[in-house]
Amino acid sequence: MLNKKFEIGFKKVENKTKFFIKVFNKEFRYNLGQPVIFNWKEDFFEYFQKNNMELKISNLKNGLDNISCEYIDKFMELTNYWDNTLKREIWTKYDLQLLREFYTFEKGFNQPFEDITYFNPFFFFYKYGLSDLSQNIYNTINGKIIIDIGGYNGDTAYMFHKNFPDSHIKIYEPLSNNINTIKQILKKDFCNGKITPIQKGIGERCEITEITFNGHEKAEITTLDKELCTIESPVGLIKMDVEGYESMVINGAINTIQRHKPILLIAIYHKAEDFFDMKSKIESLNLGYKFMIRRSEAVLPQADLVLIAY
Repeated sequence: MLNKKFEIGFKKVENKTKFFIKVFNKEFRYNLGQPVIFNWKEDFFEYFQKNNMELKISNLKNGLDNISCEYIDKFMELTNYWDNTLKREIWTKYDLQLLREFYTFEKGFNQPFEDITYFNPFFFFYKYGLSDLSQNIYNTINGKIIIDIGGYNGDTAYMFHKNFPDSHIKIYEPLSNNINTIKQILKKDFCNGKITPIQKGIGERCEITEITFNGHEKAEITTLDKELCTIESPVGLIKMDVEGYESMVINGAINTIQRHKPILLIAIYHKAEDFFDMKSKIESLNLGYKFMIRRSEAVLPQADLVLIAY
């Protein structure tokens, strides 16, 4: 049985206030007198040096709502504490509101497959920011195909299934261990045949490559355009969280996006180019997309930020 204990909050440690997150009894702390943890800062530092950041930030904020702009401002504020001591609140006002609501939600959240794997409760509460779409737009998803790129252990696909039960969900996941976990889950809950795991990665071209993640494994990579070229049913949602390869996924999915105009959920925090330029990349398709930035979860304040194109 997996320990489902999940804690998040502030506490005193050696007379210092620390933000902490505990999952499976492993604790990650933010010391308010230490630098902010951000694993991708070198890429962002290089980007900052090469670009007019005032212009980049202005272009990114253009057309976004206040919550999205606050996320951008907070992200930039915290960059000042990558190498200096943290002196500010790490969360936005909207984050703090959601975290208070999440505490209550998490107490009542039951792991559906705790004998197989751990599902991230944040995904079920945040819904990748989809709850902040207007109800009319949100309702357009159910019944259309959902593509989950970087499906990991199936937790996001299962969340999508619970919220959009009439949709068929295709999970693209290149690692065999994760695919086997998803198959075990589907043996326990068939999900009305609405979830299909596919052991492939999605990118900008077809190839066989080696993936290093808890070991080495050769994986088949294909493009979304190739995978969906014969599908007549409408695609309503594409989620992608592929550790910095999101732009490559878009490059190999242009025809699909132009044809179906699905809602896009794109992790943008792995690379500075994605964070500041992904919105412009989608805008250049001239498909009438609108945008907002939300969270998939709230573990690290500068991570897990998602660009929603709708």
